[in-house]
Amino acid sequence: MKKYGKGLRIGLWLLSALFLMGGRRAFAAEEEEYTYTVRLYAGNQGVLTEEGVEVDSDSAVILADRDQMVISGLKYGDLVSIQPQDAASPADARYHVKGVRRSGRDNSEAEAPAFYVGSDRDFVVAYAVSGETAAYTVRYVDLDGAEIMKSDTYYGNVGERQYVSSRYIEGYQPQALNMVRTLSANEADNVFIFEYASLQTAETPAEAPETEESETLEPETEEGAGQVIEDEDVPLGGDANAGPEDNRQQQDEDLLMPGEELEDEKVPLASGQDFLKDIDDEEVPLATYKDERKNTVMGYMPVYIGIGSAAVAVLAVTALFLRRRRKTAEAEALESTGTKGGRNSGRRK
Repeated sequence: MKKYGKGLRIGLWLLSALFLMGGRRAFAAEEEEYTYTVRLYAGNQGVLTEEGVEVDSDSAVILADRDQMVISGLKYGDLVSIQPQDAASPADARYHVKGVRRSGRDNSEAEAPAFYVGSDRDFVVAYAVSGETAAYTVRYVDLDGAEIMKSDTYYGNVGERQYVSSRYIEGYQPQALNMVRTLSANEADNVFIFEYASLQTAETPAEAPETEESETLEPETEEGAGQVIEDEDVPLGGDANAGPEDNRQQQDEDLLMPGEELEDEKVPLASGQDFLKDIDDEEVPLATYKDERKNTVMGYMPVYIGIGSAAVAVLAVTALFLRRRRKTAEAEALESTGTKGGRNSGRRK
């Protein structure tokens, strides 16, 4: 037994070392940050241009050809912005690029093409048959209204709800990721304006003015010493001194487990940022719409239609009543004749 004791101890030691190394590797694998993949397919009516997709990420890898584009290595909270009209080209002149849709959905279900990544996503370019088309313009300005990027001009069908996405502009943050509005025949109304806030201005605190005399204020209590921001004002998992990008990355650990899916629309946005801005709701109030048609033929059209419908209904009911009354009178006449004839035939001569 003593002869094999030393070898047995060495074998057990080696086995323990192997288990320990395997456990460390497994733990390291769990610690690795989960990445996501977004795919864009050309669809049946066109091909991809290998352009029109912008990603705010240091780790993303983009591979593209005429049929599909694959964006891999995305982390939770990375910004992906798709400009569908730049990303695809219709193969048939009868069609135009309308937007993008989720894979497996109908072309009419175009949706917002800019989002913060929260899960793996597959998109397909959506096309529409060109009818009465009109141009629409997308502008990019700072909070003072100054242009910070050249405007884009695209085309769509009048009366369709058109989605547009913001662009990634280094050093700036869009106040809305996406916009949507119904295109008008008047091209002057078809303007989308994305406002951007300067990240440098937002993250650089204003310096206190210098004074000749400065007073040192003693805190009243130990708990209040140095307190500047209320606890509830700090974003979940965020740092009061960090910028929007830092806070969003920190939320990865607090809100999402590795491999867990989260709808892109539910990924926390930066402070004051909208996922989708509906211009129709803001610029076309119901009262204004009525005033524009007041005292015109089109303004009274609903009244005319209502009166006409009521007249048709009254005529239909009257005709039905007269028809039933006539049939009842005829039936009573036939019954009366039949009864009289039956009595006469039964008499004896």
